[in-house]
Amino acid sequence: MAYLWLVLSGACSVAASVALKAAGASPAGALPASLAAQAFPYLAAIGAYGLGFGFYALALRQLDLSLAYPLMVAIAIAGVFIYGLLSGAESISGMRMAGAALIAAGVFLISK
Repeated sequence: MAYLWLVLSGACSVAASVALKAAGASPAGALPASLAAQAFPYLAAIGAYGLGFGFYALALRQLDLSLAYPLMVAIAIAGVFIYGLLSGAESISGMRMAGAALIAAGVFLISK
């Protein structure tokens, strides 16, 4: 169950990052939206980070910190990488793919 909490924590981190990216994506010179529309992505990010913190705390009850943190961060990095790939919003170069592979290898080695 601890690994499920880590996956959920990483997913919440991805959701928060995507919300923050969306919040900063409004074009320069655009007419300002209502205050509620401007605040929504930020509030969604805060909520996602808070929920992710709770899931991470649950995972730490059963896992060592030296395993849980790198694994949760790797899940978040992989999730953001996949978001960028699927959304087409970001370019995925060979160097980025190599970096993702190295992160995965590092997490594998830490877990042994």
